[in-house]
Amino acid sequence: MEVSILAKTYFAEQIQSVVGTNDQCVMGRLTKDVDLFEGIIQVCEEHGIQTATFQCIGSLTRVGLVQIALNEQGEIGYSEPIYLENPVELLAGTGFIGLDAKGELDIHYHGLYVDSNGTISGGHFLRGENPTAVTMEYVIQPTSDIHLQRRIDPMWNLPVFQFTQRGE
Repeated sequence: MEVSILAKTYFAEQIQSVVGTNDQCVMGRLTKDVDLFEGIIQVCEEHGIQTATFQCIGSLTRVGLVQIALNEQGEIGYSEPIYLENPVELLAGTGFIGLDAKGELDIHYHGLYVDSNGTISGGHFLRGENPTAVTMEYVIQPTSDIHLQRRIDPMWNLPVFQFTQRGE
């Protein structure tokens, strides 16, 4: 039996990709009461990192995030902020580090957590709302030849990271 796979071709403005090299690897941990985003941003400032990916695992005393949602018109957006005021274990999380529209360090991070009842959930974490409980272990993979900066996406009218070659 022959299987036919139809490949769809996308327009150049629909897919962004740039090649970069990893300059270094920064590993460490955040300790009790250090906010996840603020701590990672401080590490990046200390090491002169402006563009990177990062991953982390650990525990949080509470969680603040949003999740994907549909509005009344059926359009994709985000929920109102969700706050879980109980400790959780962060099972997995991946983020991007770049610059916001003003040129300040910014993070886009999605994580998966389990609470003390065994309920698993996750979403788009919010800055200043996720303090470490015991420890948060992280690895940051910087690159110096890719530039990430938030700009308004014309389709969604939201500030999202745009990926370009540094110097463009």
